[in-house]
Amino acid sequence: MKIQDHRICLTLSAIVVMGITGAGVSSQGSGSWSDDVWEASIDGDRNRLETLLTEAPELEGALYESYRARLEDWGQHRIDNQEFIKTRRSETHEQLVAALEENNLLDALRLAVEYQTLSDDFDASLEEPSVKEAIDRSEKALPDIIADRDWLYAQEVLLRLRTLYEDTSLHDRYEAFDRRMEGNGQRIVLLRRYARERLYELYVKRNERLGEEPPDRFNESLADRWKQEVEGIDRDMVVEALETSVDEHISDSGWEPIYEGGFDALEVLTNTHSLSGTFPGMADDPLLASWHDGLATLEAEVEAQVEAGRAPHRVAGYCFDALDTLNDKTIDLPDSVLWREFGDGALRPLDPYTSIIWPYDITEFNRQMEGKFIGVGIMISESEIGDIKVVYPLEGKPAYQSGVLPDDIILEVDGQSTAGWTVQDAVHHITGPRYTNVTLGISREGREELLEIPVTRDLIKMHSVKGWRKTGRTDSGDPEWDWYIDQDNRIGYVKLTQFNEDTYTDLRDAIGEMRDEGEPRGLILDLRFNPGGLLTSAYQISDMFVSEGRILSGEDKLGRESFVLDSHRHNTFLGDIPTVVLINQGSASASEIVSGCIQAHEAGVVFGERSFGKGSVQTVHQVTQDSKLKCTTQYYRLPEGVTGIEGRLVDKEFSELDWGVAPDIEIEMSPDQIEKSLSLRLKADRLPGDPLPAGPEGLDEEGEEKPDVDELLSRGLDPQLELAVLVLQARCLSDSVAGMPQAKLDED
Repeated sequence: MKIQDHRICLTLSAIVVMGITGAGVSSQGSGSWSDDVWEASIDGDRNRLETLLTEAPELEGALYESYRARLEDWGQHRIDNQEFIKTRRSETHEQLVAALEENNLLDALRLAVEYQTLSDDFDASLEEPSVKEAIDRSEKALPDIIADRDWLYAQEVLLRLRTLYEDTSLHDRYEAFDRRMEGNGQRIVLLRRYARERLYELYVKRNERLGEEPPDRFNESLADRWKQEVEGIDRDMVVEALETSVDEHISDSGWEPIYEGGFDALEVLTNTHSLSGTFPGMADDPLLASWHDGLATLEAEVEAQVEAGRAPHRVAGYCFDALDTLNDKTIDLPDSVLWREFGDGALRPLDPYTSIIWPYDITEFNRQMEGKFIGVGIMISESEIGDIKVVYPLEGKPAYQSGVLPDDIILEVDGQSTAGWTVQDAVHHITGPRYTNVTLGISREGREELLEIPVTRDLIKMHSVKGWRKTGRTDSGDPEWDWYIDQDNRIGYVKLTQFNEDTYTDLRDAIGEMRDEGEPRGLILDLRFNPGGLLTSAYQISDMFVSEGRILSGEDKLGRESFVLDSHRHNTFLGDIPTVVLINQGSASASEIVSGCIQAHEAGVVFGERSFGKGSVQTVHQVTQDSKLKCTTQYYRLPEGVTGIEGRLVDKEFSELDWGVAPDIEIEMSPDQIEKSLSLRLKADRLPGDPLPAGPEGLDEEGEEKPDVDELLSRGLDPQLELAVLVLQARCLSDSVAGMPQAKLDED
């Protein structure tokens, strides 16, 4: 995560402090200062917003004093953060120089990324001599690393090189490293599937390189797991899935990318020499050469037939017959392996979300679709270098309560090394009977030693709506919340963790509980790290804020409107409440629908960082009795709202520079702030009897005093939330300002 422009922040921090001591006064008339603050937020004019915040008319009363105190804290927190950044940047530079002197390549690259993250100008930081040296040494080392077939090491180097060029003007360099990472990553996936012992050896080398203990000895039972993963796959299954994708996929690009991706995948498979121990035919050089020659010839013939306009089903029949024959005459891969790899590769060029759900994966896929299961409540994936990585823990679920954080790496499960595991392996070992325990061995950035976190498995049913302060639990175990982040100003706070079938009803109930204590005068809708969910839920919630006009539309592969969703005035019971929506890079899909719709209709303001950029809709097609195809069939378009500008497609597919939802006011958070705020939040939400969470300092001690969630604001750990509260407090002052005589407003 990168911090892009601190020069402006530092200058404005000084303005804020001067504004407090000078007590600036608005001269624009009754109530207009509060309106101007809100309009500056909607207009995305950060400079004007931050200046206006210091110019509140002098008033009397507790609300005004609360606002001034919050303003002073906000200014001081910004100055403190700048000092931290300045100090940490200097320390990072010293550590980078030392890593280069010690010829520690990975540490040098990691520190180069951190140094850049703390810089004002990403492009300029690439010219800093020590950063340049780290890049040059890495690029010179890569050919030898690749020649040694150390794909894990290569992936680590490529990942950091790619990161250094992200968000710079040198986008071509970023794309070049991204392509190399994709190809290298495919080899790691192949080793994980078909040659796990070889991948285990690479993990041993990595641990030696990092000065760590080797992983537990290789689990021999994993060696032949690939046979289970490909069991039941045949040619007819793959042909049916590919034909469906050609008919249904939104790209409408036909068979050409399908063939290209499939042939490329087979090339990578059979050029990965470490697999020859699993597939003996690949160890026979003459047979392997015949295979490669035949594959190149077949690809050219298929391309020629496609260009000549031959009937697609005839080209497909010819292609798959010829592949079968070529394989039988040369390297003789198991048919299930041939078709698995061709099928996966064929869909890769289409988009990241279209895939075949193979028989081995179908049970887990169906379980996730049901939305209820026994587990610990974490979303995991394979990282770019093949680790089992926590994407995010589900809030309030066992892993979250025990202290698992986003980006944690799971190195062990119950003491067993995850080296060489697939996500399916991890799921198999982490899940288990309800109320039993599993211990996750966690590697966390900034921590040298392994964190061992015990977690109790439970029924995972998604509660997607949470408030500001957890006050207890109902008899059925559901959490109870205080929904007001600022009781005096009646500013509500609601965090949506996903969009499921209960989210709309639960949100209405939350607002009802707020209104039992008094009509809310402001609302913070926190969608950060919300990966999305049901389209219907996103539509219903958007309708709560927007009284007229379009909420969302969909487009099919011909660019035609496939659906239109309009607002209904009778559902808009939050439309009159000033609302700030918080988003970040973890806000995706349904989160982007809600935040983008509210922004387009100016039904609220959006603070934070640009969202993820997933604007597509997938449908699931039954391929055979035990396989499915998940296929992207539509893109959704945000409304034009009050802007008069055509609504946007938010998917990254359409723009390298303008994807997702860009906040009205961009407020970045450093990795340090994110980790500390998440850690404090989960500790503050702990109730008596909850498992002890693990924070960045390690496991909490028994009896440690539970932090107050208000510390997120008082300690400046969450600047996005802090500015949202400050702006809404200013908005709430409008009633007080309107009651002041004009002469008082005009005094200096």
